[in-house]
Amino acid sequence: MNVIEIAKELIRFDTSGPPTQEQPCAEWIRDFLEDSGFRTTLQVVEPGRANVVGKIGESTEPGLVLSGHIDVVLAGDPDLWKVSGPFDPVIKDEHLFGRGACDMKGPDACMLKVAQDFAKEDFKKQLTLVFTAGEDTGGWFVNNVLNDELVTPAEAQYCVIGEPSLMEIIPIHKGSGAADIMIHGRAAHSSKPELGINANQKAADFLYELRELQEELDKERHPLLGSTTVECTLMEGGFKVNIIPDQAKLTINYRLIPSHKNPEVSKRWFTSIIEKLSKNDPDFRADLTRHSVSPPLDVPLDSEIVTTLKDILGTEPVGAPYYTEAVSYSSAGIPAVICGPGSIDQAHTPDEYISLKQLGLGYKTYKELVKRTCL
Repeated sequence: MNVIEIAKELIRFDTSGPPTQEQPCAEWIRDFLEDSGFRTTLQVVEPGRANVVGKIGESTEPGLVLSGHIDVVLAGDPDLWKVSGPFDPVIKDEHLFGRGACDMKGPDACMLKVAQDFAKEDFKKQLTLVFTAGEDTGGWFVNNVLNDELVTPAEAQYCVIGEPSLMEIIPIHKGSGAADIMIHGRAAHSSKPELGINANQKAADFLYELRELQEELDKERHPLLGSTTVECTLMEGGFKVNIIPDQAKLTINYRLIPSHKNPEVSKRWFTSIIEKLSKNDPDFRADLTRHSVSPPLDVPLDSEIVTTLKDILGTEPVGAPYYTEAVSYSSAGIPAVICGPGSIDQAHTPDEYISLKQLGLGYKTYKELVKRTCL
């Protein structure tokens, strides 16, 4: 099978969700890898959901991990798919269409074809392939692979994740975080607003301060990532049209540059706003009820995996504003970079596609990478 044929087989599996059923696709990948000479592990993480890990060149030096996810987002309204059905892949105008074509069953296919090509070689360093459930559809099951030590730093020096990046090398991306702010007011009949405290209006005061915070954050810019961003993405307030709301909840999403990765930094942003507003307004009361931070990806630009990819592709690394599984690998002691065929602009869209040219470049790049790092 060539790369296109493998990609078509993967796309035909409906791994969309939620609810999501990746296990049949994972079993197909397992069988493909076993037929190619890899030792495999199928890790069932929930009913119908599974990861698959394939290894070759064991008992050699630690080598390379190629990793991708096999779940895809829901296809949405079928009437919006004009070129193909979501799970009926077709080739048209030098592009492969279907759900997951670029995010990321096309990249997965490149990895699988390279594995098949090299399966009978004499490996000097171990090659590991990992295909995970739940990256786009809930679960983040790559952590199950790492927590159960199905892949360890003793087996792998580096990891490349094939998220669609147009084959740009991404060794650094922003961290992610979320916070909930509960604003407390006092209920009253809307005809007597002076008897209450409008939590929605107090929430507006908080949002104004959040804009002030962003202006301060914009003053510090990372050379590849720009500035940290802080956005209120959800608002809940009030429960009846004629009642002054006694509570409002703001949910905040933030994307962090490395200098802001310490959880205490972002936590202090929000508690400082609450303290300021409470000091200036005796009727303002709020609590930070949830706060979480996932660290940025920050692989050194002079690391071996980055310099090798630079040499193969002839390009310089770039940063990304989104969050990926690469952080999980790096946190487990396996530095990971993003480098995959296809454009993220096509991900999650009707008539999702990947160009055959990008598939070819992904395949050739991974093949050269495995040759240089494992053979």
